[in-house]
Amino acid sequence: MRSNQFLRLGLLICICAAGIALGCAKEPDASTPAGAMHGEFAGAPDWVIRGCSTYWGDEASKQICGVGSAGGTRNVSLARTTAIGRGRTEIARTLQVKVRAMLKDYAATTTGGEEFGTAANDEQHIVDVSKQITDLSLSGTEMTDSWISQNGTFYALVSLDVEKFSDSVNRMNQLSERVREAVVERADQAFAELDEETGN
Repeated sequence: MRSNQFLRLGLLICICAAGIALGCAKEPDASTPAGAMHGEFAGAPDWVIRGCSTYWGDEASKQICGVGSAGGTRNVSLARTTAIGRGRTEIARTLQVKVRAMLKDYAATTTGGEEFGTAANDEQHIVDVSKQITDLSLSGTEMTDSWISQNGTFYALVSLDVEKFSDSVNRMNQLSERVREAVVERADQAFAELDEETGN
């Protein structure tokens, strides 16, 4: 009889302790780093969380895209401009890597030619041309979508479709016809491969 009373008392103490612990639990303080990130992505579209190519689905391989964000300001215009700039920077990195790979592939399959003479000059030329193509192509980028988080961070989805990229290359009169054709021909395949590599 007495042991049953002790058992009930012990059970009652456990229940009270659990209730107190649950009652004391609260949301993270917004002034702490953990609190600031709490709920940042609540209600966010897929392209914010999983990458910009999820925005287009099956058409993703025809888009070169980047996501930029900016927070910590009440100036919406500044946040928008900064987020777009960061999205364009992400696109620039992608373009430089892929264009350089396209040009190296072209150089590897070309014997002789005025553009690719010696190994050292080839590498220098590839870097220079990839930068020119990237800079010109970025002028065709545009903000496709945007989203503002509960914490006030502005997210911008910036894109450049492969067709616009190819058009910008075709307009580069300082490139030889052979180089232009090589880059344009490889553009669709190169960015489709990038899409597969990133798992989107």
